[in-house]
Amino acid sequence: MYNEQFRQQFHFSPKENWMNDPNGLVYYKGEYHLFYQYHPHSSVWGPMHWGHAISKNLLHWEELPIALYPDELGQIFSGSAVIDKQNTSGLRTSDQEDVMVAIYTHHGEDNEKQSIAYSNDRGRTWTKYQGNPVIENPGIKDFRDPKVFWHERSQKWIMSLACGDQIQFYRSPNLIDWTFLSTFGSEYGAHGGVWECPDLIQLEVEREQDKKWVLIVSMNPGGPNGGSAIQYFIGDFDGTTFTCDDEKDTVKWADFGRDFYAAVTWSNVSEPVWIGWMSNWQYANQVPTNPFRSVMSIPRKLKLRRQNNELKLVQNSIDLSSLYKETIRLNDNLALLPLEPKQIELKDLQVMVEAKVKENNSSSLTLTLKGEREQLQVVFDRVKQEIRVDRTKSGNVSFSEHFASMDQMLLEELKDFKLIVDTSSIELFVNQGSSVMTELFYPSEQTYTLEWAATDGEVHLSNVSIHHIESTWK
Repeated sequence: MYNEQFRQQFHFSPKENWMNDPNGLVYYKGEYHLFYQYHPHSSVWGPMHWGHAISKNLLHWEELPIALYPDELGQIFSGSAVIDKQNTSGLRTSDQEDVMVAIYTHHGEDNEKQSIAYSNDRGRTWTKYQGNPVIENPGIKDFRDPKVFWHERSQKWIMSLACGDQIQFYRSPNLIDWTFLSTFGSEYGAHGGVWECPDLIQLEVEREQDKKWVLIVSMNPGGPNGGSAIQYFIGDFDGTTFTCDDEKDTVKWADFGRDFYAAVTWSNVSEPVWIGWMSNWQYANQVPTNPFRSVMSIPRKLKLRRQNNELKLVQNSIDLSSLYKETIRLNDNLALLPLEPKQIELKDLQVMVEAKVKENNSSSLTLTLKGEREQLQVVFDRVKQEIRVDRTKSGNVSFSEHFASMDQMLLEELKDFKLIVDTSSIELFVNQGSSVMTELFYPSEQTYTLEWAATDGEVHLSNVSIHHIESTWK
């Protein structure tokens, strides 16, 4: 079990069948809850339920029974969950437990509305609110994905809601009675597709005393390399209105890879952490996995960093050191000369590679996961000032015309990188997490090497470490 071909070994995936967006992320009494869009009867998208898993450390997951089933109001689409510590909803029935409230979209035929459900036993059983829906559809086709948080300054619950290609904000004293506040987005950002899965969070600015509000918005299609992707806006929120600091035509992408979507943050945590669905709607229903389909990213910590007088969203993976199985290299120096590639044999495709760039006068540094006939390449191109991930020869690419891709991300200078490889995915964090790419691939060979190569010049690396990562399913 959990060792099927392409099954990732330290990322969450359901035992079987279809999964997409993470939902209802909430932490309570030592447990991180991960709900997710789930179709329990097929490995392709269908009538949506909320699947459910819990973890104590965001690495080892236990799959629990389905939390929410479709009903007469419709399918259970994406949403969020909160701990109603003050029992503002009046839905608490236990002396020992706070009430956990899920806020989600009921998707009926051409009619989406917002509903709630509640649990008084740490998310194990759920009761749908008798007065659902709590927000009726105002005549908008795409009206979904409520993300709710408690706003201290106004002492109200705030909801961000995806409405076509903009975001609406609502306020409530009790999670039941909601009042429309404002709309954002018609003149800002990218509009190549429908906006989905918003999240409004406050993040610290690294090495500054300041905090800023960040509005996260998934969009499908229209991503920087095709298909679905996540954009974000930085500004201020006063309890009623979100005001963006950037020019209207500014577009900021959270991840330039093809396979990071619908990411939202956990609520009731002291440090902002999010997780995303590792797939792309261009081919999500066709990826060659069985009996499960889809996987979640590594959970990532979030903050803001000022670069060239501009604020950027920074992501870094949670600490994986507890999963280190074997160290191939540690705090090593590596000199790469032209036409003299270095090869390191890999026992499996469960590795984390880290390095700092000490000197670089090459035109490009290339890392290649290499089999006999297959390869996945990451090219750090100093001349074009970009990173390219080439998965055109990475194994099975025939299942979709959209999959065999060469994906690009601009990068002025390479200072360091972390590459996390797990069976059928890579997550690349560059320059301490200020640039990120997430990509799936489906290799079929048994043995791989990691090849390092410099072109037209030398690259000197320091702090090179390569760790094999153990499975979290054992």
